[in-house]
Amino acid sequence: MAEEATPNEELPVKQQDNGDVVAAVGCCTSTKRFFLYDNHRRDVQAFYFNQFGRSILFISFMFLSLGVLEFANKQAGCPQNENGTYQNCDKKVYGMQASSILSLMAIIGGLSTSVFMPYAGAVVDYSDHRLGFGRFCAALLTLVNFVQIFIFENTWYAMVILQSIIAAATFMANSMVMWSYVSAPNDHDLHGITASGRVWETFGMLSFFVVVGGVQIGTGWGSISLARFSQALATGVGGINLFLAYTRYSPVKAVKVLEEGSNLYLAGLFELKNTMTSLNKNEPAAARFLLGSVFVEASISAFTNLAITYLSGQIEMTSTSITIFIVVVLACNPFGVIVHRSLSRKIGHKRSYVSCVGFTTIITALLIACVYTPDDDKIAFIFAILFGISFGWYYPCSNGFFVSLVPEEKVTELWGFNRYSMNYFKQALLSVIQQSSRFCSVILSWVPPMIFAALNESTGNLRIGLTGMIMFLSIGFVIALTIPSNNASARGNDPAGKDDVELAHADDQLAQ
Repeated sequence: MAEEATPNEELPVKQQDNGDVVAAVGCCTSTKRFFLYDNHRRDVQAFYFNQFGRSILFISFMFLSLGVLEFANKQAGCPQNENGTYQNCDKKVYGMQASSILSLMAIIGGLSTSVFMPYAGAVVDYSDHRLGFGRFCAALLTLVNFVQIFIFENTWYAMVILQSIIAAATFMANSMVMWSYVSAPNDHDLHGITASGRVWETFGMLSFFVVVGGVQIGTGWGSISLARFSQALATGVGGINLFLAYTRYSPVKAVKVLEEGSNLYLAGLFELKNTMTSLNKNEPAAARFLLGSVFVEASISAFTNLAITYLSGQIEMTSTSITIFIVVVLACNPFGVIVHRSLSRKIGHKRSYVSCVGFTTIITALLIACVYTPDDDKIAFIFAILFGISFGWYYPCSNGFFVSLVPEEKVTELWGFNRYSMNYFKQALLSVIQQSSRFCSVILSWVPPMIFAALNESTGNLRIGLTGMIMFLSIGFVIALTIPSNNASARGNDPAGKDDVELAHADDQLAQ
C-alpha cells in the first residue's frame, strides 16, 4: 500500500506494468523526509539552519566551562594532580571557591534570562520588529562566542559575566523568535517539521562534541586551548548557520496591539499574569503540573552545569573524560524516548511522568552516594547512561502528560504563557507545550546552583551541594502525585496525536 503524500510534500512516482502511476516511497525519500521534511519552504529551511547553528553555539559552553574552571583553580592556588586536574580546595578567587564559579554563571544566567524573557516575548508579539530583534540577538550571541575565543588569565572572569548575562539571554531570545516562525497547515506536517528540526539540533550538538573531542585526543590540548578552539569553531559554524536562517525569514507584523500607556515590558508581565490566572481558574490540573515542573525542570536544567563542577572537583576527572560523559548522556537520550513510548501507552501519562521524576531523583541520590572519589570515575559513566535515559524519557513524557491535561480547544489560550508567539498558529501545539515547560524551568533555574554554591562555600563539600537537586526533584515528585489525571491521561491515550513530543529533546534544557 502506497504511503499518502502530505499536502505540503510531493512524492516521486513510478509507472507499473499495467500503466498505473503510483507513489514511490523509497529509502531516499524516507531519509529526506526524516532530515528535511517540507524543506521547500524558506521558513522551514530557516528553522533547520537555526536549530543546527544555535545548538552548536550553546554546546560550546561545555568546553568554555572547563577552561573557566582551570583558570579559577589555577588563580585560587588549588593543588594540581599529575593528570592535570585540580583538587577541590577552600582557597578563594573573586571572593568564592573555584568550584563555585560555574554555579555563579548559572545563577546570573537564570536571573538575567528570567528578567529578559517578558520583554523579548512582548517584542515578538506586540511589535513589527520580530525579524530585526531576532537578527540582533543572533548576531550578539555569535559575537559573544567570538569574544570568548580570547580567554586568558586576565580575561576569564569577564567571559563568565558575558556568558551569564548576554549569551544566556540572547540564546533564549533567538529561540523565542525561531519558534514563533514555526507553523504548518496541519498537525501531521507540524510533527514532521519539528522532528526534522530536532534531528538537526541533536546532530549539531553530537557532531560538535565529536569534532572537538577528536581534536582534543589528537592534539593533547588542555582545557584552555580546547575552550578557545571550541569557541572559534562555534562562532564560525554556528554564526554562518544563524546567518543563513535569518536571510530566509520574512518580516512579520505584530499579532497583538499594545494598549495605550503601556510598554513592551509591562505588556509581557501582564500577559504572564493573565494567562496564569486564567489557567489556574479553568485548568487547575494543568496549573498544578506547571507548578511542579518549575521545580523539576530547574533541577534538570542545572544538571550539566553542576555535573561538570562535581566531576572535575570531586571525582577529579580530566576534561576528556568529562566530554565523553556528556556525549554518553546525549547519545542515550533516544533510549529514554523508547521507555517513554512504552510506559506511557501501558500505564498512562501520569504514572509514566511520576515514575520518571522518581527515577531521576533516585539516580541523583545514588550518584552522590556511590560516586565521590577519583577511584569512582568508571562508575560515573554508568550514571551517564542512566541520566541520558532519564532526560530522554522526561521531556516527551512531561509534554505528553501536560497535553493530556488540557482540552485541545483550550491549548491556544495557554499560548501567552510560553512567551514565544502567542495566538499565531493553533497547530503549533507542540511548540506551546515545549516552551511553556521551558519558561517554567527558567523561573527557578538559578536556585539549585545557588543552593549548590551556598552549601559548597559553607561546608566545602560538593556532595552536599548536589542535595539541592534532590530537594527540588522531591518537591516536584510530591506535587506530581497530587495532580488529578483525566481519562485520556489515565488510559495513556494521546489527544490529537501529540505523543510524538519525543521531539522535545534534552539539548535546550541543558542550555538553560
